Amino acid sequence: MTDYFRCNLFITFVFLCMLFSVLGFSYSSLNSSLAVQGSAVNDALSQKITIDAITDDNTKLLTDSLALSQLLIQTESMSSSWKSNFNYPTLIQLIFPLLAKDFSGATDLFSYQFKLRFSEKDNVMIQLLSAFTISLLIAYLLCLASVKRLFVRLENNILLEIGNTTKPKHSAFPTVTRLLAQHKAEHHKELQDQHEQIEALSKQINMDNLTGLYNRFYFRGELVDILSAKKQSQSAILALVRASALGHINKHSGFQLGDSYLKDISNMLKQCTKRYPDSQLYRVSGPDFAIIIPNMTVAVAHKLAREIKANLDEYQSLHELENVAYIGITTIHSGHQPEQVLSRADTALAKAQLEGPNYWAFQQQDSQQDNQGQSYWQDVIEDIINKRSLMLLSQPVQPIHRNMKNYQEIYTRFIGSNNAMLPTHTLFAMAQRLDYTVKLDQLIIENIISNSRTQMDGNSHWGVNLTSHSVQSSAFIVWLERLLLREPNIAANLVFEIDEIILERNIVSSKRVIDMLRRVGSRSAISKFGHGISSFKLFKELKPNYIKIDSGLIKSVTDDNASQQFLRMIVDVAHRMSCQVIAEGVEELAQKQLLESMHIDGIQGYLIARPAPLSKIAN
Repeated sequence: MTDYFRCNLFITFVFLCMLFSVLGFSYSSLNSSLAVQGSAVNDALSQKITIDAITDDNTKLLTDSLALSQLLIQTESMSSSWKSNFNYPTLIQLIFPLLAKDFSGATDLFSYQFKLRFSEKDNVMIQLLSAFTISLLIAYLLCLASVKRLFVRLENNILLEIGNTTKPKHSAFPTVTRLLAQHKAEHHKELQDQHEQIEALSKQINMDNLTGLYNRFYFRGELVDILSAKKQSQSAILALVRASALGHINKHSGFQLGDSYLKDISNMLKQCTKRYPDSQLYRVSGPDFAIIIPNMTVAVAHKLAREIKANLDEYQSLHELENVAYIGITTIHSGHQPEQVLSRADTALAKAQLEGPNYWAFQQQDSQQDNQGQSYWQDVIEDIINKRSLMLLSQPVQPIHRNMKNYQEIYTRFIGSNNAMLPTHTLFAMAQRLDYTVKLDQLIIENIISNSRTQMDGNSHWGVNLTSHSVQSSAFIVWLERLLLREPNIAANLVFEIDEIILERNIVSSKRVIDMLRRVGSRSAISKFGHGISSFKLFKELKPNYIKIDSGLIKSVTDDNASQQFLRMIVDVAHRMSCQVIAEGVEELAQKQLLESMHIDGIQGYLIARPAPLSKIAN
């Protein structure tokens, strides 16, 4: 409405100019008339007419002779009226200077009062001027109202033009409409450009420069959206993939090859998840990737994990790496906390690292301990080490041939602060994450040796498992050698079992461990044996006392002829090198009968016996 006020100001200015012109004209006419009358009165006074000499008769004579029919002079005593205080000559001089100029002679004679009476002509003129002034005021007010109404209509019409999304048939302001349409198009284009710039900046902020994947900030936002209360029906699968070889590649091959390795992992994950259109891939940290796939079932998640592992195994063989990556999988449901979900996925990732290279693990919300953070597990593990709160279990091996001594594998169960059993697999996974694995192995071996003094006879062997960290720790190997040298009788009856996958990672460290066990009089066993032809190469290098066939091979032996032939070859080669063969995971009678026909030395599994407390086995 700026133009409206500007127009009002202009109209007001014009009105004031006209009003001042009228007032000036009226003032000039009246001043001239009074000046003529004042001049006549001045002439009369110059004839020395006294106040006392003026009567009704000679007053009429005077006014007639002076042609002052408009002026009636009244006199009265200076002291007889309250109006005598006014100095009328001075007042007249201020208001009508022309009259005062021609009437100056009278002021020297006396003080006086007078009234004016205008002629008919002057009265008509005054009425016309009054009417003109009032009409001008009314016209001014009407003009203001009309201008305001006009601007209101203009404003409404323009707003109607702007608000119409469709082109009207008849436009009140075609030029305005055309310009508005042009400005709308330009404004829309500017908004699109700004939106594209915002998206580009958002993409730049939320994207990883190396792999082109979304980064951890975007991942966090997506995870929070799925878990928010507004999406009660949301569910998804979360997979964490850790590129575990990154540090080794950066150290020994350079950062450029490390970047290429991360790009290869990214492309591999893209290839495996492209069949799921709703899947989203992120790089959440240096070696860590994350996958979120909405509405995926657990069975399909297992299938995807196996597919990723197959690709990782192929990549490992092609580039001659010890491992490529590990996969931890968990489920996402609305209402959970992000830290709870991430902790569960991290626990699954830690479990996968215990299984072997490129393995995967699935972690659901089964127990309260699994969902605790690292600080919780650190307190739990330290409490177990300080209180030595663990229990030993044993699972016997049934000998098939007479030259096979009694053999029982020792298991460990950990007891929490409330005397409840802690999940062993999870505890070992978190111990590896927090670097407590070696301390736990030392605690377990010390406990086994302490129990063997009273519960072991000279005709049985106890199998003790060693973790990968302990096998690769020089300090642990020195500690174990000194301990076994102090207990030669007990050392002769201990069999230290190490997984084939752990031994394959570093042949040099593995040979050092096996040679140390021979020096102290203990025995060695390769557990979970039989993953392929490379198993024979490892067997030839290490020459263990026992090999324990992997339960996965035993499970399919009754239905797969290739597995049978492979198992026969293992038994034949082992017996030629004076090594005894034990089959793990035997659960069916048909499996036992077939293994006996293959001349297996011993059988272990739920078909023979389940793990039980060591004290009961000894009794």
